[in-house]
Amino acid sequence: MKKLISLIFLISILISQEKSEMNVDVIINADHGWPTKIELNGSSSLEKVWLGLSLYPFGTLDVNTGGRHSSIELSTGQFSHEINVDQPLLGGSFEFALWSKKVDKVDCTLDYCYWCKANGFHFEDIVLYKSGLLTQMNGYK
Repeated sequence: MKKLISLIFLISILISQEKSEMNVDVIINADHGWPTKIELNGSSSLEKVWLGLSLYPFGTLDVNTGGRHSSIELSTGQFSHEINVDQPLLGGSFEFALWSKKVDKVDCTLDYCYWCKANGFHFEDIVLYKSGLLTQMNGYK
């Protein structure tokens, strides 16, 4: 009986865990093989999450200062977002993440936090992460 109760408790914990998903589709132009846009679709069961978006032009050496960074606050449920890929991003890369906690600069306890200094906040407790390249597909030349 004790084992059965423990098993039921374990199953209820697993079922109640947060569930998030995100699909990233890089749309390629069939004429030249370069990406033209990125489509993000997903969902989260958390009450509030932040979608962090980082895009890096080709040759970016410093991910903090050389990238294009933005974020979107999301609520429970489905989300979708579309990003146009412009000329400077061709050959570059991207990183997208869902974060469950936003820490304001005044509450940051890190000795030196570049992100808080530059933006007034940083994110913690990553829920999901996706990355990729914005390269030309072979065979389209």
